[in-house]
Order: sequence, then structure tokens, then C-alpha cells
Amino acid sequence: MKKQTIVMAWWGTGWHVFPIRSLLETLFSNQKYSSQTEKVLRFWTKDSLEQKVASEFKEVTFQTIYSGKWRRERSLWAFLKNIKDLFLFLIGIIQSFFILRKQHVDVIFCKGWYVALPVVIAWKILNKKIIVHESDTHPWLVNRIASRYATKSFTGFDNIFPNAITVGQILSEDIIPTQEDKLSEDFQDKITQIDKTKTILLLTGWSQGAKTLYTSFLHVLEKHSDFWNFFQILVVLGKLNQDLQSSFEKQGIIVFDFLSQKEIGHCYHIADLCISRGGTTSLAEQKLFGIKTIIVPIPRTHDQMDNAKYYEKTFQDLVLDQDTNDFEQQLEQTLIQLKNYKKTLKEINKNDIIKAKETILDTFFR
Repeated sequence: MKKQTIVMAWWGTGWHVFPIRSLLETLFSNQKYSSQTEKVLRFWTKDSLEQKVASEFKEVTFQTIYSGKWRRERSLWAFLKNIKDLFLFLIGIIQSFFILRKQHVDVIFCKGWYVALPVVIAWKILNKKIIVHESDTHPWLVNRIASRYATKSFTGFDNIFPNAITVGQILSEDIIPTQEDKLSEDFQDKITQIDKTKTILLLTGWSQGAKTLYTSFLHVLEKHSDFWNFFQILVVLGKLNQDLQSSFEKQGIIVFDFLSQKEIGHCYHIADLCISRGGTTSLAEQKLFGIKTIIVPIPRTHDQMDNAKYYEKTFQDLVLDQDTNDFEQQLEQTLIQLKNYKKTLKEINKNDIIKAKETILDTFFR
């Protein structure tokens, strides 16, 4: 059987970087797949987080291309940017076409966002195999287009695309804590400080547009000195919010910057509550550990709000709209209601995580 040359084209900013790494790890560590793989190409823009992740795998060749993002705003600035990006998009299609032909690519895996679209269109012109995975309850434009041409589509939720297979989210087995995990000394020191008799509240806004969420949380804490009698609070700031670290530490909160999958898994294991954005990877991880989530979607993003409403209906999680005038009051009242909440620990089935990835990878080699 001919070995396959595979292209992976999707967004990996922030917490989406871990599904990228996890799928590649499964591909290279499983003899069934690695023995049938000639090489893997990773498409995205220069100096991106995706390029950094690709560099961790000697088997992956990173390819940079141009692309354009369509803006829906009606300002002159948005119009001019759209004109410019239209030309970049056309250049990206031409670049992708010649790279794909030169590298003798067999299959493309697309998970969405704008840089993936030139690759998909170029590959459709060549009439080859396209595999799509859509994470959200409301599919992004790129995946809506790509799914029309796809050999097979996979989704995180039911009834997203016609004839798609629901496999859930692409997660990493590393998130499941074990006694053998090698954790940093700083992380271990902080974990030992946690008072597990209290309700453990984890705040994970990460980096994308999270500063206002962190600031609102601090405002609520300033009004409630009694919260320390009920809550043990852990905060994950992400790379872009380090300037808030001193503000949180003054409140006696245990603060982390950017955690590895193993480290966030240990936090999830002990957390009862989580204040989170509406990204599907984070929400799926939290459900693995039976955490009750207070979901605050990134404002003006339909996908995160739709995801949040699904989790509210299916798992009785709580959804707060950050754009409302009384958001901080709603957050305050929600925390008061949950100040004595303790979750019921649940057993995690590692095979469910592996099965989802293997179901997708099997289609690469058929």
C-alpha cells in the first residue's frame, strides 16, 4: 500500500493548540498509522503558534502561505482590509496548488479558520480526499464550505452537517492525571497549598479577550471578603494577562500563567466549579471531570454563545452574557448560590478519547 502524504490545515491559537498536538502524537505513536505515513505537512502563517507546535515534531514540515480574512463590519477600514485580503487569498490558493502538487499530497485534514480555505480550494481543484472536523455547535464558514467537498465529515455534536459522523472533541490523553506525571516544582508547590475542604473554583479565561472577564471577577471579589470562607480560588491567566498577576495574588489566590495539558488536568481533577469561555475543547475537558461550569462566551461570537447554550441545556451549566450591563451582579449572585457546591467525582474513560482520534485517522488511509 502506498504511504500517505497528509496535510493538516487548521487554526491552533490558544487552547486549540492541544488538539493539534494530540492528533499528531496519535498519528506518529500508533504503528498502524505511522507505518502508512510518508510525511505530514502543516499549513498556516509564518511565525504563528501553529509553526511553533509543528516544530516539536521532526516528522512535520511547516508550509507558510498567504490568506485573507473576511470582515463583516461596514466601516471603510474593514472594506479596505477585505480588498487587500482578497488578493492575499487568491495568492494563497495559487501557493497551495503548487505546494500540494509538488509534495504529492494524498489527503487534507481541515478543522477550519481562514488560512485553511485556500488549501481546501486548491485541493478541490485537484479533486483529492478532504477530511473535515467541526468542533462547534455552529459551524464556521470555512468548514461549511469544506464539508460540501469533503470525503468524510466529523463533528463534535449531532446534526451539524449532513451525513457527518459525531465523534466529539479531539482531546489529549495527557489531561488524565496519573501518579507518574512529571510536574514542575512551581506547580507542585502551588497545588499543595490548596484547601480541598472548600469549594474549589477555577477561572480559565486564558488569553483571547479575557482581560475584561478577569477584571470583572476581581471587582466581585472586592465586594465579598467572606468568599474566602467558602472558596479556594485558582486562576489561569494565559500569556497575555500577566500584568494582572499581582492583583490576584493580593487576594490570596493561587495564580498560574499557561499550564500544560498534564497540569490543567490536575487542576480539573480537584476543581468543583469553573468560570470558562465557550470554547468547545475547554468545555469538553471540564465535562470529563464532572465540573459545573459558569460559561462566559467571548462577546460578539455566535459560536461560543451557541456552544454555551448547548452545555446549559444538556449539562445544566450556567451561561452569563458579558455584554449585559449587570454582568458583574449576575456573576456575583451565581457565585453566592454555588458557594457550597462540591462536584461528584466521575471515572474518565481514556478509550473514549483515543477512539475519537482513531475514528478520524482511519479515514486518512482508506
